[in-house]
Amino acid sequence: MKSVIFLALVCTSIVSAKEFVATVRQNYENNINDLLVAQIQKELSASYLYQAYASYFQRADVNLPGMKKFFSDASTEEREHAQSLIDYINKRGGHAQYEEVNLMETCKTVRTFTNTDTSGLVDYDKRRMCICGFVATKQINDNCGPREDWKEALMAFEDALAIERFVNSELLDIHKQADAKGDAHLTHILEHEFLEEQVSSINKIAHAITRLRSFAQGAGNNYKLGEYIFDQHL
Repeated sequence: MKSVIFLALVCTSIVSAKEFVATVRQNYENNINDLLVAQIQKELSASYLYQAYASYFQRADVNLPGMKKFFSDASTEEREHAQSLIDYINKRGGHAQYEEVNLMETCKTVRTFTNTDTSGLVDYDKRRMCICGFVATKQINDNCGPREDWKEALMAFEDALAIERFVNSELLDIHKQADAKGDAHLTHILEHEFLEEQVSSINKIAHAITRLRSFAQGAGNNYKLGEYIFDQHL
């Protein structure tokens, strides 16, 4: 019995051991590797989510090709971010590991993320991630109402803002911890290859929300017309 327990412990140790490349690794901490691996998972989850949104806007009963292109491009961009992190881990002699990507869990995580300025966004918390719930296998928000009343482009960009701010927040945390460890190379890479792009994406999406919100709040029922014109220019 003792030998069985011993073998189980040995096997567990082998499975959980981080196989770093000793000839390459320098000033690269275990916990930093863990954070980067977790960030890869978040980038891939964001890519999957954006791909699902692109699929939604391609539906015949939605038919917003500009939005479809925007989210398809966003999905590709997030996959590229994940690949960049994989390349970086290998460059530093780290060990990349992978888990399953779960759309439902991603929807729930973003929906409960609170580091998002929702000032001026009418009923935002009520309609957050409604599209995500629609394209996932289960609904995650009971306050969405009938789809014919949805302001779909606005809702999607509000969701995208929450997603980008969530990813940015996670990157900022990695930067903070890398700086505390004196990992100058990683902080440089994060600042110049990731954080700058995140700030630009957040700004771009915020501009889109402002424009779409003006259609939603304007006099008369002009949102759908404004949404159509907006979509044509994406």
